[in-house]
Amino acid sequence: MPTQPPPADRSIQRTEALIDLAAGLGRRSANVETGRRRTALLTLRTLAAFARQQFAFLRAGLAPGGPFASDDRFPLEFLLEATSRQVSFDVDVLLRAISHRDEGSSTPAGRATLALADSLALDAIELAVRHGLVERTVLLSYFQKSPTIRLIPYAPLAVIGFDFSATGDNARLLAIAHETGHHVYRQITVNYAGNVDAQIEAAAAPAPDAGSWPAWLLAWQEEIFADIYSALVAGPVAALGLQQIIQTGMRASLVIDDGDHPLDALRPEILHATLRAMAAQGPAARRKQLTAAADFLDQRWLEILAARGAPVAFVPAGEREALPLAEAGALLRSFVTETLGSILAPLAADSNHVPWSEGMAGERDQEAVLYAQFDATCTRVAGRALPELALRDRGKVLSVKGYPVEGRGGERVVGGIGDAYLDEVRAAGIGGAALTATEWKAVFLAGDWVTEEGGSGITPVTRRVPPGGTTTYPYPGVYPPLYPAVVPRRR
Repeated sequence: MPTQPPPADRSIQRTEALIDLAAGLGRRSANVETGRRRTALLTLRTLAAFARQQFAFLRAGLAPGGPFASDDRFPLEFLLEATSRQVSFDVDVLLRAISHRDEGSSTPAGRATLALADSLALDAIELAVRHGLVERTVLLSYFQKSPTIRLIPYAPLAVIGFDFSATGDNARLLAIAHETGHHVYRQITVNYAGNVDAQIEAAAAPAPDAGSWPAWLLAWQEEIFADIYSALVAGPVAALGLQQIIQTGMRASLVIDDGDHPLDALRPEILHATLRAMAAQGPAARRKQLTAAADFLDQRWLEILAARGAPVAFVPAGEREALPLAEAGALLRSFVTETLGSILAPLAADSNHVPWSEGMAGERDQEAVLYAQFDATCTRVAGRALPELALRDRGKVLSVKGYPVEGRGGERVVGGIGDAYLDEVRAAGIGGAALTATEWKAVFLAGDWVTEEGGSGITPVTRRVPPGGTTTYPYPGVYPPLYPAVVPRRR
């Protein structure tokens, strides 16, 4: 009877199999000259090199007798399994991005929808790149059950998923603007260039003007940012699309606080307030159209709420006392105004960016106008030359090729994390250096890699826990500072 390998050997077998899978797929990039397929395959090649170093780092320092300071909450077995899940998730997403474009496993309508989605995603991220909020980033789309974005530290790439029904209604692609906002938020709020515990302490400390904001509102901060960004990119049609998505939910969900997303009953007000800021701060030529659209959207949403019972209060997540919607809405609008007066102010005033819709002054049928304007945008951006990933320096550096606007960054040493500090710490750990728990956890988190579905169970500082909530993150109840205090992440 064959002897079964010990558990440690099984773990090595599993991780080596994952690395070999990604590497084998990545080698196929040599047979593809350019395009989306090559970008995905090059990312898989880089993933293999990155994962090999992550696994080596964890085993070098946390195996029995290893030099890293231990943290009993996160044993080596947990960390290896979490990393394996992340590798598997990335392989899965990248393979879907490839297969959804292959003639043998897709339809002409699906391929056309993905091509349009890629063009819209480029338009969405350009706004932040041009203003220096994020590095030059390639965005790659794929189909899945619902909108999401996959954040990848080892490549200047983000992968956006949206639902299959977009093949029949391109309005579903409006979610791209919101998901891109998540990418921008993570890039400007996560900074592992220094001590992670110091980052956490800074996040927990009151930031300028943060004391006036209640915990339930700060818990929505990332989603609020993404909603604001979606309005900056797409204009009033983003708010119209959001209203229609909310209408697909049950009436009771209007006032259920999940401790992460803004309350459905109030959420459209984020975008309406952003549109008014764009009208006030942006080009005068857009003022009347944006104001008229905001007025229409306000009225439309009030009518929807009235038809659904006109809720007047909600109970914030983790709390017991109900809060009037009017009071919460006023705080929410003030929060949006403050955000738009700081790091996003230049974007709201940008006269070079053409929103996906603007509305029309005096037009009665604003809904038809907004969707017609979005359709015109889809026609305008369709067929754009897309930036792709490429190798240079004899395959040692992964870089962005053909980016349409000037911007910083946009490259990685193959296998690197993408942050100089983290790469240095990881190299030291693999070389046998003694590291604190703070240092090795920062490398394990790898910036944004473990923040989405299939994640590690350790949540970076930009994730919040609702008051009274639970988490496996060792620092519950931590809230990030407001945007004026944010230090952009180094690349």
